[in-house]
Amino acid sequence: MKVIYSFEEIKIEGKSIFLAGPTPRNNDVDSWRSEAINILRKNKFVGTVLVPEARKFEPKSNYLNEVEWDTKAAEICDLMVFWVPRHIPKLLGLTTNIEFGYYIDKKKIIYGRPNTADDIDYMDWFYEKNIGKKPFDNLENVLKESIKLLEEELK
Repeated sequence: MKVIYSFEEIKIEGKSIFLAGPTPRNNDVDSWRSEAINILRKNKFVGTVLVPEARKFEPKSNYLNEVEWDTKAAEICDLMVFWVPRHIPKLLGLTTNIEFGYYIDKKKIIYGRPNTADDIDYMDWFYEKNIGKKPFDNLENVLKESIKLLEEELK
């Protein structure tokens, strides 16, 4: 499995997953993406994982410089996995809301969130209405389903 973080050159190997969702803005919040990468490794994903955050976290006041990389990665990925563990005020996911609405009819996406996430009712409704499926409530299950979807495309 190849993992590519923000600002790194995007060279896809095999099928690709973009890990969309809230990004921590300070050191008080752990990134959920580390766990996602571990789950993908454990489940033997062999493609490329596109991670829209820096490999080494550094707090910033402006994240607009990452927008170009994120947009390019989102546009070329095979599957966008939206995991939204939103907890106000620590992990808002405001950009996630925009990306979710923008890409839902443009990309293959899969969506989940823990049952403890804040303010996700509209995202749940929108996903069910547009995709016709219920959201996942477990990160491991959403990633296993992602691997399965991409493997089926290879057949």
